[in-house]
Amino acid sequence: MTLIDKIGAVTAVVIFVLLAGAYFYAYRPKNKQQFEDLRNFVNDDDER
Repeated sequence: MTLIDKIGAVTAVVIFVLLAGAYFYAYRPKNKQQFEDLRNFVNDDDER
C-alpha cells in the first residue's frame, strides 16, 4: 500500500465513525424531546 492508499483508508474509517456517531446521537431516545422542540423553531413568533 502506498501512502495515498493509507490516507484514503484512514479517511474512510474516520468518516464512517463520525457518521455512525451522528446517527447514534440523532436517534437516541434521550435526544428526542430536544429535536421535537427544535423542529419548528423557524415558525416561532417569539421576537427578541
